Amino acid sequence: MTRRLFAFALLLGSLYLSWCIILAVQSGSLFEAAGRLAREPWGWVTIVDLYLGFLVVGGLMVWRERRPVRWLPWLAALFLLGNLASAAYLLRWLLTGRPVDPRT
Repeated sequence: MTRRLFAFALLLGSLYLSWCIILAVQSGSLFEAAGRLAREPWGWVTIVDLYLGFLVVGGLMVWRERRPVRWLPWLAALFLLGNLASAAYLLRWLLTGRPVDPRT
């Protein structure tokens, strides 16, 4: 997949996620929904999956950015905005074109 195509897919996915969040906010309380989610095994799977993703993407951010002044704002955004921040970070990475050298 080319960079532009991947960037476009990230943008579309982010717009769709934003729309889903708006619908969810309009439908009811997050805390009531969280209570229902916590009672279901698949709810726990979803929560563990979400936080594992946060750890993986957060680790990538720390590894890539190296300096706390650069990765701390991204980590804060990640834990406040979830995968919208992940998509924004990856989109920025794709558009700047700065490759990662794993030997450094």
